[in-house]
Amino acid sequence: MCGIFGCIGKIDHDKALQCVQRMQHRGPDALNVRQLGEATLGHARLTILDKDEAANQPMQDASGRYNIVYNGEIYNFIELREELKLKGYRFRTQSDTEVLLYAYIEWDEAFQDKCNGMWSVAIWDSYEKKMFLSRDRFGIKPLYFLWENGNFYFASEMKAFFPVMKERQPNHSIFGAGDYFNFEATDECSIRGINKLTAGTCAIWQNGHFTQKSWWNTLEHLQEISKPYEEQVEMLRELFLDACKIRMRSDVPIGTALSGGIDSSCTLGAMHYLSNEYVERKANDWQHAFVAHMPDTCFDETKYAQMAAEHIGIQVERVNIDPQIGVDELLRYLYLCEEPYITSPVPYIQTYRQINNAGIKVTLDGHGADELFGGYSFDLFSACMDAGPGTKEFDEVVSTYNETCMSDSRVTRAEAFNQMVLQMKNNCTYGIQNDKFKKMGELNRRLYIETHDKFLPTLLRCYDRFSMASGVESRMPFMDYRIVCFAFSIPWTSKIRDGYTKAVVRDMARPFMRKDILNRKQKIGFNAPNTKWFKGELKEFFLDIIHSKDFKECNLINALDVYVDVNEFLQHDIDSYKDGERIWTKIVPYLWKKAVIDCD
Repeated sequence: MCGIFGCIGKIDHDKALQCVQRMQHRGPDALNVRQLGEATLGHARLTILDKDEAANQPMQDASGRYNIVYNGEIYNFIELREELKLKGYRFRTQSDTEVLLYAYIEWDEAFQDKCNGMWSVAIWDSYEKKMFLSRDRFGIKPLYFLWENGNFYFASEMKAFFPVMKERQPNHSIFGAGDYFNFEATDECSIRGINKLTAGTCAIWQNGHFTQKSWWNTLEHLQEISKPYEEQVEMLRELFLDACKIRMRSDVPIGTALSGGIDSSCTLGAMHYLSNEYVERKANDWQHAFVAHMPDTCFDETKYAQMAAEHIGIQVERVNIDPQIGVDELLRYLYLCEEPYITSPVPYIQTYRQINNAGIKVTLDGHGADELFGGYSFDLFSACMDAGPGTKEFDEVVSTYNETCMSDSRVTRAEAFNQMVLQMKNNCTYGIQNDKFKKMGELNRRLYIETHDKFLPTLLRCYDRFSMASGVESRMPFMDYRIVCFAFSIPWTSKIRDGYTKAVVRDMARPFMRKDILNRKQKIGFNAPNTKWFKGELKEFFLDIIHSKDFKECNLINALDVYVDVNEFLQHDIDSYKDGERIWTKIVPYLWKKAVIDCD
């Protein structure tokens, strides 16, 4: 895991190094810049596989023709290495970077289909004067690009461009829309002039021309799964354990950010289940679990995290989250995150910072399962359509929703029907003209959009920034492409079943998880307790903000509207966590501008 930078055009070495240094938090172990005529490559390395300096980047092949910079992990690199050895390739390092470089040389763009991992990669061909760029299937690793001063730049984070940009301006369309989940799957960014390579896309720069093409479409890789539910459970268990197994490959200690929910507890349980099984290059030092401790809030999962850890005989380290960090530190957090989001980054960044302080560079985390397998209660109204109004299955889905959601969100059968109709109208805007998509069913279509176009792309970006802000690599077994394809190949009845969401995940994990955690129905995802903080520890902090002169002059917000909204919020005795989220979303454009646009 690292930060990459590149330029095609004229840039001096010191300026390129400044660009790479902007991402030193991503790769604090080695900083390097290599100039190759009209191309310059830079790299900030976080050392995880092959700690020898020979594995530093930029890396060159034996002929000297190709140079690579790469951010991510190829989890099946050992298998690919053996395949390449049979074709005559010789390796001088034990890194996955060298495997990736020779895989491109051997298979050209087709190497992407052979890789199981997360990546953003750039490979310069010095003979053809061609730069090849690629981003993994689901965009777990970021890749931005910029045209400036006649040069073409690319990098893992937008801040790497700041030393070469004449000016920074907000992309007002992002803030005008007010929905921070709708732009991540597009090529748009919050800074005008900067674009991103979208998930599952590769590109070529050559002779001043930049061409992009999609190399991955999940719909083209779905399977016909007609097996009984019990066999689907076995299939998922086999896939998940293998996904965890190859993600435990590391030359440094690994751990997990544990929430006490099904997905993270399932991941920790699988690591323990696999601990006695031989896996080449597997980390044996994996028994490190961390939980964000936010007492007296609905987001505190310490109790359940301790239960999950004790079940396998390890201790969980409690991370005491401190919201009173001061304005400068909050702005620093937002600078590291780069893009606006619906909640405060404080608990996330502080959790991964403590993980790093404990000497852990890699975590296996449970992200993705909710979007893939129907973990959000609000998605169940789409399952109501699959069940059909007036049926026993419809009533069972409504019952499942009421047992899963917060008490103030429960619905009657008639209200569920109205919500179903409303969701159907919204779902009609998907616009995907693909027979496999149309045949999926209403719930799976909705989850597909959440996974590829809405919630999950945003969460993947956020967790890249949250973890890499402290030099920690977050690996996600549920995002193994085989599991993603499996998730959209099974029917909705395998996901919503017997009164539970994510049924197939729960049943898959029974051999290595506590029953009482598996059977949890109500849980709010890992979040910041904004409502409590804004009315308590941070009340004066935010009152000072909305009364400040520069807040009133910020052109990304309607200052009067926000002022009224905040004061009304503070006067209410009882508010849900959603109200705090709403207030943060209204204030964050101002904070983001100070952190990202107005910073040095």
